[in-house]
Amino acid sequence: MHDDGYGLPAGVIRVWFADLRALSGRLPELRALLTHDEIERAQRFTMERLTNRFILRRGLLRVLLGRCTGQAPGGLRFDYGSHGKPSLVGGGPAFNLADSEDSVAIAVAAEGRIGVDIERLRDIESADGISDRFFHPTECAALHALPPDQRNEGFLLGWTRKEAFIKAAGVGLSMPLDQFAVTVTPGLPVAVQAIDEALRADAGTPDDWSLFDRRVLPETIAAVAARGVGWTVETQMVDESLFSAPS
Repeated sequence: MHDDGYGLPAGVIRVWFADLRALSGRLPELRALLTHDEIERAQRFTMERLTNRFILRRGLLRVLLGRCTGQAPGGLRFDYGSHGKPSLVGGGPAFNLADSEDSVAIAVAAEGRIGVDIERLRDIESADGISDRFFHPTECAALHALPPDQRNEGFLLGWTRKEAFIKAAGVGLSMPLDQFAVTVTPGLPVAVQAIDEALRADAGTPDDWSLFDRRVLPETIAAVAARGVGWTVETQMVDESLFSAPS
């Protein structure tokens, strides 16, 4: 089958990145794809820019999943599991969305348990205090060993990798951050280092996981997690081809 860039080969996670500011002109078009419930959710935000971001994110997700599945974007219906992670009603590809202000990453795979997270590179106030309180001891030791000028990056590497792992595990954001560890040192291989015994029933062992870093949008870092091994991650920016009728 011809792959137009939106097909989902087995064993491949495709991650699309977008700057929502570049999509602002499509706000009415994307808003028209949303359900009444989604519009209500968007309008709960007290600031217009946050409402618009929600509309752009959800509309973009619908268009992308529509291209990947060959279905009408406005006709897609979402189900939410016991932990709130969305899936397509009637089955379909695995997907996950993450955002940091106007930066968005959407990961899609034919099947599997996947998660993605994205953060802007920035100074983090009280990074040491946050990590000491919430991170695994292995991660804390690695962060404290970093020179001061790498601490913010190391913290954000840890944060995105941990969030992607939690989302892929699918057991809810209440998963204790201090009961599993990922590598946090800039330049070292990306991996799940430890999973404490209390999480083994839900999350398995570190050898059961694949973890990736990707830097596509300027001044951001993103992490992708997937249950299993042998995965390949392909990345691309959202462009006009997404909104063109498939040939």
